[in-house]
Amino acid sequence: MSRAAKAILRLFLVIVVTVVILEAVLQLAFTLLPTDLTQRMPQYRQRAGFLLRTDHGAREYPAGESVDLLITPQSGDLYRISCLDPAHRESFDPYRVSYIRDGHGFRNPAPWTDDVELVILGDSFAAAESVQAPFWQGLSDSMLVLGLPGSGTTEQALLLNAFGMPRHPELVVLAFFAGNDMTDNLVFSELRGQGLTFADQVYRDRSPLEFLVTVHIALYFRDQVIASTQDCHYPQLAHTAPPMPVSFFDDMLPMLAMDRDSLRKSKMYEAMAIGLRAMANALRESGVRFLLMYIPQKAEVFWRYLDAEAKQQIVNALREQNAAITVESIDNNLSTQADLMRDLAAANGIEFMDLTPALRSAIESGSSPYFFADTHWNQHGHNIAGQALRDRLN
Repeated sequence: MSRAAKAILRLFLVIVVTVVILEAVLQLAFTLLPTDLTQRMPQYRQRAGFLLRTDHGAREYPAGESVDLLITPQSGDLYRISCLDPAHRESFDPYRVSYIRDGHGFRNPAPWTDDVELVILGDSFAAAESVQAPFWQGLSDSMLVLGLPGSGTTEQALLLNAFGMPRHPELVVLAFFAGNDMTDNLVFSELRGQGLTFADQVYRDRSPLEFLVTVHIALYFRDQVIASTQDCHYPQLAHTAPPMPVSFFDDMLPMLAMDRDSLRKSKMYEAMAIGLRAMANALRESGVRFLLMYIPQKAEVFWRYLDAEAKQQIVNALREQNAAITVESIDNNLSTQADLMRDLAAANGIEFMDLTPALRSAIESGSSPYFFADTHWNQHGHNIAGQALRDRLN
């Protein structure tokens, strides 16, 4: 072997050993790394203390965790999962959200009482981790909030059966998010149908490279470079008074383009409908009032205020994954999911409440109920939902 070849081999070995040592250090410090990085990795939830296997079958956030979040103009999922540039951030004074999770990872005072008047079910909108005063605050002196981000109806039903029903509630409110509750529910239902849990899903069909921090650091910087060289179709300007810059999570938009028949015949709708009917029947047999609160995705509220050019720019970006989407398909089917959910509720004797009108009324009055760089409500949005729910319950 030549001297040059030996030098190259030594360099290669040094690089390999260095990367192995670096990977080991990063794995040991996993929970201290930026969540923008670690959330991309399949082992994130397990390493962060989430329970992915439980006796009741649903997931739980870390019990007793002290949550102290700083919400700033840089906060927001859309900076991480879209092309949105933080340079376009909205302006507001940073604030902190602080609370301690209960013994099952929810946002309730501990200890739980034996009986409650009200149970709130839902996903991240019910968990409300970016605001200090969630929409359900003050609704009742006796309630249990079971908000689990990323969950759908079937998983939420398991939480209701395990924790809510033993406390004999008079009322159950299901906060249904139109953006991804159907798809989340389908994933969970298919896993259960195969006898699997989310813990099993972490390792199923995964390449070992997906678990390496060093690989994801490289991918993170690659994505940043790609994003910096591409034109972004956000923000767009909603023609309200005053005009409001908006951004959406593109993965949720294709559902808005589905016509009534296609959505009703889809696997995700079927799985959701089965779970919702089962929940309604169980509550009816127990004499519990059941209210389905429909939470529209952000684009359902803002789409009508975009001009034709803005809509077309968004659709052009969507067509890279789905060539069938058009501006017209979204225009014509914007309320399809809400209408189907309303009809499903009526057919099964479920009270139905659509928050879309209240949220649109807010933006027509000049104030956005959503974070600019997120799909979720800001504090104003939670205030609107809370007041609408109080009015309905009263």
